[in-house]
Amino acid sequence: MKQQLLLLLIYLACPVKSKLYLNAITKNTKVIDRQWVGFGLNEELELGGWLVRVRSGGAETLSCCGAYYTPLLVISSANCINPFRYQLDDASVVSTANAVDEDFSFSLVHSVYTPHDFVPQKTNYDIAIVRLSTPLKGKMTEFIKLASKQPVAGTSFYTFGWGYDSLEVQPPSDEPRKTIVHHLDIDRCKKQFPKGFVSNTVLCAQFPEDSFECIYDGGSPIVWKNVLVGIASVGATCKNTTNPGIYTSIIKMKPYILEIHKGVRSNQLSRNKRQIHPQW
Repeated sequence: MKQQLLLLLIYLACPVKSKLYLNAITKNTKVIDRQWVGFGLNEELELGGWLVRVRSGGAETLSCCGAYYTPLLVISSANCINPFRYQLDDASVVSTANAVDEDFSFSLVHSVYTPHDFVPQKTNYDIAIVRLSTPLKGKMTEFIKLASKQPVAGTSFYTFGWGYDSLEVQPPSDEPRKTIVHHLDIDRCKKQFPKGFVSNTVLCAQFPEDSFECIYDGGSPIVWKNVLVGIASVGATCKNTTNPGIYTSIIKMKPYILEIHKGVRSNQLSRNKRQIHPQW
């Protein structure tokens, strides 16, 4: 009877069907103990606790989507973050999954790391590893696992965002939403863009035909099952969904992500001050 009462109280405290964690995330939290396991635990919320927003300042400023990877690291798009690379003093990362008895959790941005070969407005190596000053809190905040293999063409993905890229189609939503896109063969994708624009570090996905269902915010993640497959780059808009969306491939950039993760854990990457990493 007591156990049933406890379960009822938990259900009333959080009106969405979602996993609640007992402890806050710390720098020493084991990632494997806090990883998202798919939509089964978030059916009504329709997203995982790993989806975050990277903001250049207050609520009305430029926002990028991000995927929470480890206690101090978020994965996003270098092209999206590049415009405010000199404004890190005001930049923060905000969680999107919160229980009804908590405020939104946020952390100031400490540093941003991007590959040496990244060039703004190009698709090659378009990835940013955002380092947090402190871990994000929250009973529902969790991490996402990186893909270990590239899905075949035609595979269905979920992508997430607010719709800031589609202002000409409709206003952005107040809450994040998701939609389905389909993995497109890279050779077919290259034919729909100027020669050389679609680089070897991307994968492509076909948007929904209906522009109102399209999501392509900077850094918008695409997931397959319960793993991160890619993040939105540049080159397409929801105004014209005949062109595919271009996403940085997590498989292609995984060695770089792991390199930054190792450097942060070993303290080889300095934490003396908040700054853009020299790789910019």
